[in-house]
Amino acid sequence: MTHKTTLTFYGGLRTIGGTIISLQYGDSRIIFDFGLVYNPQNHIFDGQIKLRKSSVVRDYLKLGLIPSIDGIYSKEDLPDHTTLISADTYHGNTAILISHLHLDHMGAMGLIAPSIPVYMTEDSLSLYQTLELIGERVQGNRDFQSCTSNRPFSVGKITITPIQVDHDILGACAFHIQTPDGSILYTGDLRIHGAHPERIRSFILKAKEIGFDAVIMEGTTLSSEEELPEEALVANKELPEDVVTETRIPSKMAEVLKATNGIGIFNIYHRNIDRIRGILQAGVESGRKVVLEAETAQIALNHLGAQNFLVFQSEEMRQSPVPKWQAQLFNKISTISYKEINQNPEQYLVQNSYDRSLDLFDLNVENGIYLHSNGVPLGSFDPAFQNLERVLQLIGLERVAIGTGGHAIPQHLKYIVDELDPATLIPLHSFYPERLKPKNGVQLLPQYGKTYLLSEGKIMEQ
Repeated sequence: MTHKTTLTFYGGLRTIGGTIISLQYGDSRIIFDFGLVYNPQNHIFDGQIKLRKSSVVRDYLKLGLIPSIDGIYSKEDLPDHTTLISADTYHGNTAILISHLHLDHMGAMGLIAPSIPVYMTEDSLSLYQTLELIGERVQGNRDFQSCTSNRPFSVGKITITPIQVDHDILGACAFHIQTPDGSILYTGDLRIHGAHPERIRSFILKAKEIGFDAVIMEGTTLSSEEELPEEALVANKELPEDVVTETRIPSKMAEVLKATNGIGIFNIYHRNIDRIRGILQAGVESGRKVVLEAETAQIALNHLGAQNFLVFQSEEMRQSPVPKWQAQLFNKISTISYKEINQNPEQYLVQNSYDRSLDLFDLNVENGIYLHSNGVPLGSFDPAFQNLERVLQLIGLERVAIGTGGHAIPQHLKYIVDELDPATLIPLHSFYPERLKPKNGVQLLPQYGKTYLLSEGKIMEQ
């Protein structure tokens, strides 16, 4: 029997996230990633519709949130009269690869049948274990496996090599995937303007060293020709003056805080370990004590070894039982209440996540500042953004955005593509993937559900 390598795209072609791609050779198959599309405007779970925990897979399939793929869901999780083949009866070898721990790449990974291995880098697994501890685990109940950067492993005759990249989360990687028919490089999400630009250079060099026939590349920051003229989409690895790098954020925050007479409030996405480090640095530079929410404090303790902060403990926390991990945290790190902060608010830089916005009513925010640093809600496209604005207006707290994105800017995307110079480029994870073109090769814009053949290093419709 002659085996062949096939590619099928189930998600992420013209959306931000939700990338799900299946690559198969013979009876072996890998799927990468397994996340959920980020679209707060049209999310079915609006806070009023309740998720049925006993029927998550069935409901997600019906809603189109996860793809109908044979052999990856447990029989007991599927509808009674489905035509889908369950993992229990599927004849083949399957593994799932997770490039990083953002929900749009891993949000549904817990719904995979426990019999199927789900791989992520060692750093990602370490972070996930902390997220699980603080109550941010994904839906489902299963174990996960780790893999190591630059160390190949195999699923049948498919060889996978994780390659470290820089993104705004710990453990992010690309995957080099080799079969007897050729090889593909999947970049995952990446950026050059982060805290570790050297990782992107190393990634490019490693990818070239191994060799590849096609590149599957994210293009999150690409926009329309009206917003981004063709002449602006030119390869350039330099940093434009108006781009804020991850390493510049602490000094920018400190500058604002030094000019602020009242309290400093900040809102971040705490899976960005570099941003937590930056907040602690901004506290030092501005002469303020940083106060973290318990969940963020646990992440800082586990992944930075940092303890130069206080942990917020409300009166309610002090009077009620707390999870074991929080009790242990409170024994290690000094806690502080809002009443204590209010005695000298100008001495503090205090975390306040969107879901705890009403806690701001207990703080003395007079002459204060709200530093919005890529925390939820991310922008005006999210209906929650108006709610945040309403709360801040009610208390007279000015919002200042100081942050930077996790995705390469357009000229950096083009630079990376030109450096890799693939024979076939498949751009996705973008509203405008067609705008990212290869230097010398061909651009392939695949369609959902169609199967493509990798043969002698070329990709074509089957």
